[in-house]
Amino acid sequence: MKPCIVLQSDFGISTGLPASMTAVIVKTDPEIRIYDLCHEVRQFDIQRGGKILASTFPYWPDGTVFVSVVDPGVGTLRRSCAALMDNGSVVITPDNGTLSYLYDRITEVRQIDETVNRLPGSDSHHTFHGRDVYAYTAARLASGIIDFAGVGPVYDKTEMVRFHVPEATVINGRAVGEVTDAGDHFGNVGISIPNEMIKEIGINTGEYARVIIEKQGSVLYDKEMMFHKSFGWVKPGEAILNECSNDYVEISINQGSFCETELPELLSAYDFSEYKVTILPAGKEKE
Repeated sequence: MKPCIVLQSDFGISTGLPASMTAVIVKTDPEIRIYDLCHEVRQFDIQRGGKILASTFPYWPDGTVFVSVVDPGVGTLRRSCAALMDNGSVVITPDNGTLSYLYDRITEVRQIDETVNRLPGSDSHHTFHGRDVYAYTAARLASGIIDFAGVGPVYDKTEMVRFHVPEATVINGRAVGEVTDAGDHFGNVGISIPNEMIKEIGINTGEYARVIIEKQGSVLYDKEMMFHKSFGWVKPGEAILNECSNDYVEISINQGSFCETELPELLSAYDFSEYKVTILPAGKEKE
């Protein structure tokens, strides 16, 4: 069976842009299975697109061909690339930081040769590489018209554009990390602190934690809330620090939006590295 193609973009679903990408694939090879990952990535938010891609990547079959297009630099000198992953999958995307969260899984990266891998007749088009270059290259690769070497010349993956990837650590019995995402469909706040790290600092399921969020040294949020397996363990409208299915904790409000209620400035933030998160047992002082 031929590899399936999975599409992601910030194009939205109210335009014909995702359908145009699908059309190019179908026209190249109607036997290829095509799936949509997400077309509602916030406009121009490369980091969020990269996170969504990385969080869903492990659940697709080995050998899947991904196309991720969040590309505010379209038509400029930024590279178009295809990255071969350690499970045989390929991600086709602008080399603009999208692959930061999957960087360690990349075994080889190639720059797309547009003299070969470009939709015929599209040479004069400069603002829709998602259709003219990425979807077309993905279709040729998944159909077997080209192999991975046929994508274009290889280059050193250390040359790739990368964003800061947040980590977490335990300092004096406190878990310290960063905000990694905010303003998703449910208004939750993702944090770079693993679920198990909360237990490592002595907070067990059902106990209360103190959560502090700072921006450049200024405290924006400092409250206690329950730590539990999911948001349904508190009453509607209450905040909770809950384990998330991506193995990291998040801050939620049961049947509400934490961002809208508590920290609306996160909804407009594109760089979350400014937001430091400290979690410690309830009743303990920060320092």
